Amino acid sequence: MNGSANEPSINMAPLDLKKRLLYILHLGFTEVRDLALAAGNQQIADLADAMEILPAFVDRCTEDDLEMIRFVLKNYQDKYHSAFDYPARFDRYETPERF
Repeated sequence: MNGSANEPSINMAPLDLKKRLLYILHLGFTEVRDLALAAGNQQIADLADAMEILPAFVDRCTEDDLEMIRFVLKNYQDKYHSAFDYPARFDRYETPERF
């Protein structure tokens, strides 16, 4: 996390990181369900691709892993302009207590 002008930097404690990743997964699967109902097949596949790497980082995550997570979430966001805005939820917003 280098904190460049385009990328806010926040320090994440391991439990906060775990909570954020799980929340992102929750939102992703919520969107998958919504897309499946609307039959947006390519976007469903792309969202699944973006979400599938996240569980690997829940218990152990390096700085390089954080950059990979940001890259994957940003690519999905840039392509589909999701209302869930996963990159912002990962780096900028507080994670709700309940989701």
